[in-house]
Amino acid sequence: MLRSLGVVIWMAAVVWTPVPDVTTAFTCGADIGVGIKSRRKFCDVVISTTAADGVMMAVPPHSGTTTLMFDLHNRYTLPPAGAPPAQTYAKHTAVVAIMDQTGTVISRAAVSRELRTGVDIFDRIAGGAGPDGAIQVVPGRAEAVTLTLPEAVTSIAVVGLSLEAVSLGEQGTFTAPGRPVAIGSNFRIEYTGR
Repeated sequence: MLRSLGVVIWMAAVVWTPVPDVTTAFTCGADIGVGIKSRRKFCDVVISTTAADGVMMAVPPHSGTTTLMFDLHNRYTLPPAGAPPAQTYAKHTAVVAIMDQTGTVISRAAVSRELRTGVDIFDRIAGGAGPDGAIQVVPGRAEAVTLTLPEAVTSIAVVGLSLEAVSLGEQGTFTAPGRPVAIGSNFRIEYTGR
């Protein structure tokens, strides 16, 4: 009997747990287009210390902490069709910063992947002269990022910090402002409304 009562109390607690609200409204400082298959909006993440250059989201009025979630992709430029495998290969490590409304960095995230074949591409982006009307820039496979934001955060911006690239066309670590280092997509914030 006590066990049954415990199960009922536990089930009541599960039933009364509020479902968090979710916002998916974001703006890109550098919008690169919509995925042909995924229909996702993709943003370039560029090196900057200014929120307006990044991917920006407002945190709705809330109580308690909130949770920021997004997918971070390496940013590759594909060689012409039929290029030998050596021209296709690239390895990128991108580091980005998540800033609050004051411009203070509250966290960092990274994505590091290799491009060898088509399986390493997440999607193609519409709007170009490539296959299926795609542009030559493609997002690599997604790295899911989840971050708990302090209650005082009212907006965030995701900006680039650095890119380490190895390919036939370029090698080195890049930190110059304005350089795209990654691609972001699927931005959302879970929160408990007031």
